[in-house]
Amino acid sequence: MPGEAKAPFNNAKADIILCSSDNVYFRVFRCMLALSSPFFEAMFDLPRPSRDHCKDEMFDGLDMIWVSENSRTLDMLLRFCYPAAVKDPGLEDINDVEQVLEAAMKYGMEDVEERVRKAMVTPSLLESSPVRVLAIACRFSLEPEARTAARYSLHHTAPTHDSLAAEHLPNNVIQGLVAYRSRCGQAARTLCDNLDWLKKSQTHSFYEWWTNCCPCNSKADVRYLIHGTYPREWWADYMDKTSIALEESPCGAVLTKNLEEAVERANGCPSCRRRAQDQMVQFTKTFARELDRVIAEITLDIAI
Repeated sequence: MPGEAKAPFNNAKADIILCSSDNVYFRVFRCMLALSSPFFEAMFDLPRPSRDHCKDEMFDGLDMIWVSENSRTLDMLLRFCYPAAVKDPGLEDINDVEQVLEAAMKYGMEDVEERVRKAMVTPSLLESSPVRVLAIACRFSLEPEARTAARYSLHHTAPTHDSLAAEHLPNNVIQGLVAYRSRCGQAARTLCDNLDWLKKSQTHSFYEWWTNCCPCNSKADVRYLIHGTYPREWWADYMDKTSIALEESPCGAVLTKNLEEAVERANGCPSCRRRAQDQMVQFTKTFARELDRVIAEITLDIAI
């Protein structure tokens, strides 16, 4: 026995039935399908067969259309097609995104496709599954989404070649992603080695760790020299560790990874501890903005 779809796809006034691949019947309205899909609009424009056609093509007096989508995918797809009174499905599972996107493209539902593409690049999905989002974007030739996913993949440690291949990414995309990540890591580390960007921000002169009167030991590293003054050792050590971490994961979140340790060391100095917490928070925000600017200038060189 076929299953009946849940509301609103069980309306007794519906005039056609879509049958999913797992044998669930969806009672829907031709006008809704025709307005959402050129595919169904063209189908409904065809001459209707006489009523003596095979009874298996009808159910409860209504014409039936078999589709290849399962009931879960079909339910979400149809909810996008119905009026505002029917709530859009929450596409929080990356597998659902892929299946609904495929169906929307198959039936020419451009409005649905656009809304699914927006759901595809929500921060929650990008943070949890950036490589999978990239793979889906490549599968459907969605270049903007591919570039966004590549950017978010920097928030994680570098994926192995096998893990990338397991997502069915083409070799040129894998190579492009590896090269992109390398360029981003190098650019991030350069920001640690060359503080010209910080000098331009006009904030460095206020930072406690560059004041000559501080009793902390200074770490003589020419990379961190500003106006003839070396920074306190706790800050230089923070930058050394951050530089290594950024090369592995060049993103703003890394800047706070060693922040607590740095502030704890600064609190051991009667001079630094007065403003170390607030100033380090301000510094990491300035650093993150510059890092975002630099990474944004690096392009993902792939053809999809």
